[in-house]
Amino acid sequence: MSRFLIIFFVFSMLINNTEKINFLNYHIEFSKIEKLIVEENFIDAETKLENLLSEYKPDFAKDYVIASQLSILNNHKSKSLNWIKKSFKKGVKIECLKTIPILDINLENSDWELLDNQFTELNAEYNSKINLRLSEEFNNNYQIEQINKSKKTYKKIVYSNFINIKKRLLNGTYPSEKLIGIDNTDFAEKISECELDNAKITVTLLHYDYPFSELTEKRLFNAIKMGELHPREFAIIYTFEKNKISALYKSSTKSKNRLSNYNFNFPFDKKIKDYSKVNSDRAKFGICEYEVDKQKKSIEEKFGMKLRFGYR
Repeated sequence: MSRFLIIFFVFSMLINNTEKINFLNYHIEFSKIEKLIVEENFIDAETKLENLLSEYKPDFAKDYVIASQLSILNNHKSKSLNWIKKSFKKGVKIECLKTIPILDINLENSDWELLDNQFTELNAEYNSKINLRLSEEFNNNYQIEQINKSKKTYKKIVYSNFINIKKRLLNGTYPSEKLIGIDNTDFAEKISECELDNAKITVTLLHYDYPFSELTEKRLFNAIKMGELHPREFAIIYTFEKNKISALYKSSTKSKNRLSNYNFNFPFDKKIKDYSKVNSDRAKFGICEYEVDKQKKSIEEKFGMKLRFGYR
């Protein structure tokens, strides 16, 4: 009987661990925290975000930076410094943090010196956990793609970069921060590393014709649940294909099935005023309400925060 109980206990633990790594739940909870932030309920937002990050330990660097801002806003400097150190382990650079007013104003020179002294070690830990060779390769691919815009070689380069991304996804791993880290100007000078983003992948998918159809909604949605693809990236990729934003659609001869009907009211989308439909579609993927998104800029300006990051 005791052996049976041990097996049952281990099986139960495995089930619980599997449930915890469903990052769709993470994003749903994070969207609730974003609502608290725009409502200026910073105390509850800080507490809930601290618990969420501790439970899921995501690879989205921006979330740790948002946590550090909430802590400093609530006069919890030591907590803020700890979140900054954790962000270093996710690839964030000190220079990027200094561009955020609330951190730049409230952290003293001695705080920055302390962080600077620990940065090298923590950044080395970050580099040891990602595939640096692949990180350099994908950043370089982005650089080449940007340089060749408006040239005859552009389409060929976009297609080549897309194939590399697709191969990774078909093998079961989306090329996310966990694998290749956040964008890095050391490898691609044209990339914006302070957006703490994965634009080196997302931009190729936005430029390619019919990326959503070829990669399939099912695989991309699974990448969200695995913590590899951010829901907002999912939505912008979908939006670009739905509205055929890329110039490559003009010469495309592909025939694709119709997409699911989502309305996220993202940039380049045909905005609708049925906000209940918009918010319902957003909620399916853990994206905050449209009204919350619209309030972020005013909160940033009022408190010197940074809440919007690249395609995140």
